[in-house]
Amino acid sequence: MENSPSGPKTEILPEEECWKYLRSSYIGRLAVINGTTPEIFPVNFVPAEGALYFRTAPGTKLYSLLAGTLVALETDGLNAYSTEVWSVVVKGIPEPVADGNVPLELADPDREPWESGLKEHLIRINPTEVTGRRFHVQARTRWWPPQDFSADWI
Repeated sequence: MENSPSGPKTEILPEEECWKYLRSSYIGRLAVINGTTPEIFPVNFVPAEGALYFRTAPGTKLYSLLAGTLVALETDGLNAYSTEVWSVVVKGIPEPVADGNVPLELADPDREPWESGLKEHLIRINPTEVTGRRFHVQARTRWWPPQDFSADWI
């Protein structure tokens, strides 16, 4: 397969710019390994002190995180005109954090979780790799994600 010279160009982002995008976002997808099975969970995260923090409740996600194996968190976004998109991936080692060691940046009241409930376990991802890319896209009508038009919320 040949790449067309007129095709889209992907820009690889420097790590500093990746952190800028991480600070502008708060929803990501966390990939963990549960035994031998990959699992992906949405999480509300906060970047602080060169790491990513989030809270979680007991369950598969926490169990997998406490195993200490490498995880990946991905977040993405788009510009105001929906003509340029970006994606950042952070790979790293998760570890539980005692509440006494919480950075002040984590007190942001605007970082509410999507799912309510008690999330008493604070986790920090210590990055081993931070990568990102940005590229131009066609009109968003061709790629916009599906929406739920069920009668429950109309």
